[in-house]
Amino acid sequence: MDGFTKRTEEKRRAILEAARTLMTKEQSRFTINELARAASVSPVSIYNYFGSKEQVILHVLTHLTVQEMNWIEQRIEEQIPFEQLLIDILRRKIESAGMFDDTVLTIVTTDPSWQQLAARGYAAFRNLIEYGKMTGAVDPDISTDAYLRYVQLMQHAILSDPQLSTAQMTDTMREHFHFFLHGIMRKNN
Repeated sequence: MDGFTKRTEEKRRAILEAARTLMTKEQSRFTINELARAASVSPVSIYNYFGSKEQVILHVLTHLTVQEMNWIEQRIEEQIPFEQLLIDILRRKIESAGMFDDTVLTIVTTDPSWQQLAARGYAAFRNLIEYGKMTGAVDPDISTDAYLRYVQLMQHAILSDPQLSTAQMTDTMREHFHFFLHGIMRKNN
């Protein structure tokens, strides 16, 4: 790799890392100038490499989503106990939920490449549910599609609620994932 290509890749990586950090704090509410400062690059570099702030956000989320799907697939191959795997996945989902606001949701829901990635994500989650059924951890009498719809509805309802702050969204996701894992009935021991 020549020096120019190496510097270009370093700048792109710095921009994406800075954007991820900003998104965990501010979702989409940062400017190109703030991103440039955080990445130690010029605003022009951001436009040259990505074209817009929206494309930077899309790249960050695409990278995180691909990473997450690969992580899930690897854990299934390693035959991690389903219960632990699901808890780890939900914990990771809660951590990333703070990155989403209306603007971020609009960016991902209107981008055709994101739709393809989302389809791969649902396929990975389908494999996860099937893995849970195979190990006896998931009720085989409920269809995999029903599980997928429930999770999708829950996630959409939480992420699209304009009343929820980032902290409230995280707490709400924790509570809803508790419902998913344990139901709403109190267990008498």
